[in-house]
Amino acid sequence: MKNTGIAFYSLIFLGLSLFAFNLVFTSMTDRSIFQIHLPKELVNKPADGQIPQSQAGRCSDTGSIDRLGEASDPALRRLAEYQNVCNSLVTKTVTISVEVPLDKAMAEESAHRMADRLKEFSSFGVSPLVMVEPTKNGTFIGFNAIQAGNLDPAVRKFFSTLKSDGVTDPMMGTWVPFPEANLPYWNHVNFVPGDFSAAVNEYLGVMKSQFPGANGSILLNSATYEHENFEWTDGEYVSLVAYVSGIKPGLVDSFGIEGFPWMPPAQSGRFGVFDAREYLNSRLAIEAADKIGVRSLWFNTGTYSRKYTLDKGKTVFIDPGKRKDVLNGIISELETAEKKGYSVSINLLAEDRSNLAEATDWSYWSDPNDLSDMNRAVFVDFSVKMNELGIPFSLNDESW
Repeated sequence: MKNTGIAFYSLIFLGLSLFAFNLVFTSMTDRSIFQIHLPKELVNKPADGQIPQSQAGRCSDTGSIDRLGEASDPALRRLAEYQNVCNSLVTKTVTISVEVPLDKAMAEESAHRMADRLKEFSSFGVSPLVMVEPTKNGTFIGFNAIQAGNLDPAVRKFFSTLKSDGVTDPMMGTWVPFPEANLPYWNHVNFVPGDFSAAVNEYLGVMKSQFPGANGSILLNSATYEHENFEWTDGEYVSLVAYVSGIKPGLVDSFGIEGFPWMPPAQSGRFGVFDAREYLNSRLAIEAADKIGVRSLWFNTGTYSRKYTLDKGKTVFIDPGKRKDVLNGIISELETAEKKGYSVSINLLAEDRSNLAEATDWSYWSDPNDLSDMNRAVFVDFSVKMNELGIPFSLNDESW
């Protein structure tokens, strides 16, 4: 073959390769490689660790919260990292946790710590989404003890101490007592769904006696599990009304539903669940919200890059393009509820739990300054879309 022929076919091959690469890149970033410019900062990373806007873009048109990285609370400093990645405001709501107090001494000590946190959050304009765990040092408290009012003196002491420490209604944010009660993690001995609503009434009733303007909410898993020894595939997508039918009017301001994509361990031969219409069913959320009489829905969800990380033989990986597709499916499910007249939001799990018993990495980067990490680009893309759609979202990342 003549040299001109070789050159001609080489150019064709190069062009097809470039076209294929551009398709993959666009699917993960919504940008063409021909839109990318390489500023000098790409080679010389700034000394202060900040990511130049020309490289990272902006997640929103709102400026970052000033001096957030200097906060004493680790959750606020973690939020500052997200701001640096986005060169703008990401969200003003983050998830934190607190245990149910068992006695007045525990209540007072816990309340003092929480009051300091809530006041610092307020000083930065950040609102907490507080998950109230029915645990004491990892031991689960029975719902029967809560709904019977046995813990009322301690709970009253907790909220009265918050009040005396200077916490106000707007500082409280949203409180979610006993999340995921239809999962068998909690102490479910002799448990029936009505016990959950009775326990919620007790806890939020005490809270609103001290903070009538604070928001109360409920979070249930989209799939219900009846037995303590369970596989994720054993859940049933059944009505959640039984868990909320006894809620007293005025205590709950929103309803949250939880659901996550799932994959079996490597080499299992089973199929995963990636359709948000299945694992994050808006129909079930709407039915429960209507029963309570609220029009505000939030979806507790996320995507992961690695699962079963404590066993290399079982570990599975999700590539950035698939994570982006999953997030787009989640957004579509929210829009379905929004079109029916409900206000919607997302609480995005973004924590690396690969070294915990959960063995799942929900995070979007290990190094926020690594511009080559496409998972980081997936988070930025998600944030941009949420802000463009006007759908609020909060962050669940307690890896501090």
